[in-house]
Amino acid sequence: MHRVLTKERLKSKPFVEPMPHVVILGAGASKQAFLKGDRNGMLVPLMNELPMILGDKWKKLVQDASPPEGDFESQFSWLKRDKDYASQLLEVEEILERYFEELQLPDHPTIYDYLVLGLRGKDIIATFNWDPFLIQAHKRNNDVAELPDIRFLHGCVAFATCDKHDILGMPSEICPKCNQLLSKGRLFFPDEDKDYASDELIQRDWKVVTDSLERAFHLTIFGYAGPATDYKARKLILDGWECAPMRPGRHLEIIDIANKDILRNNWADYIPFHHDMITPDFWSSTIARWPRRTAEYKISASKFGIPSECLGPFITNTLKELQDWFSELN
Repeated sequence: MHRVLTKERLKSKPFVEPMPHVVILGAGASKQAFLKGDRNGMLVPLMNELPMILGDKWKKLVQDASPPEGDFESQFSWLKRDKDYASQLLEVEEILERYFEELQLPDHPTIYDYLVLGLRGKDIIATFNWDPFLIQAHKRNNDVAELPDIRFLHGCVAFATCDKHDILGMPSEICPKCNQLLSKGRLFFPDEDKDYASDELIQRDWKVVTDSLERAFHLTIFGYAGPATDYKARKLILDGWECAPMRPGRHLEIIDIANKDILRNNWADYIPFHHDMITPDFWSSTIARWPRRTAEYKISASKFGIPSECLGPFITNTLKELQDWFSELN
């Protein structure tokens, strides 16, 4: 008889050693989650859509400076190297930061709620996005179950922490260990010469992520293109991932609407022994289909050749129903 890991067995309790599932988020994740905008219908932009947010300010700057033809990232990076445009770029950064600060989760469940609830405390979600959705989702689901660690690789408009203690908080909150006001980190804007070591808070998050990658069995890249201006970030991710245990069985999952051949070529160095899964849709991902049991599903299949019945996705329009469902998965 063909063996299968049943839904009931998966639900009963986790049984796989605590190797982390690491999830890397890019702008495409927020775009897929909010195709119609945030709670108030505000556009959640990809990087190349930022000029729409900036409007005439960006048009005039590009017209005056005449940077080489290219996308927003390459032009911003070019302008960053010329000190003559420092004040104009500061205004651009302030406009973008104010815009992202206004974004809000809607009341109904979102992909970000499924993300934080679909992983466990041993896991980690690291985002390159400035938007506040990940921390907002983490905050509103924190009492439901043990949630994954979350880290902000390029900063976040809603994230604040303690200079001395590794605390997840928001601006205006107090560190529970030293009673000091939490510090808001700076955002890392497009720049080919990003120096992660120059910012202690960003460096701290990067170290946690790379340490987790060194122990990870499963890596999911969701909506992150790994652009040329992020070559240092790509290297840091790869350096950690290459150290991961069980190299022959490690698994890379990509959630992205881009062409599969292009994605495989872009992430070829990260794909171990052709063990990859590419889907354009979050709802077909391991996190949606085997929530809080991604390790059980993957290791059972990879090490023992035993497939697993799907647990999800559990689709509902009510956040309370979603939280109740997940509260039964320890």
